[in-house]
Amino acid sequence: MKRDTKLAQAIRDTAYFLWEQDGRPDNRSFDYWLRAKEIHIRELAYDRWLSEGSPHGRDFDIWLEASKEIDE
Repeated sequence: MKRDTKLAQAIRDTAYFLWEQDGRPDNRSFDYWLRAKEIHIRELAYDRWLSEGSPHGRDFDIWLEASKEIDE
């Protein structure tokens, strides 16, 4: 499975988990997908920031890079 396919599946799985945890409300799938995507962006950005040695002042740049990577 390609990385982008794995990431897309991970976002869907997270969205489904969040939806179930909230009692499976109707007509909210996009809201849960957005929340799940945000979680994965945060995780990717934080992991990258840590791997770079927690550089001061690079947090926003790393956040943008992670956002772009997930949007590809």
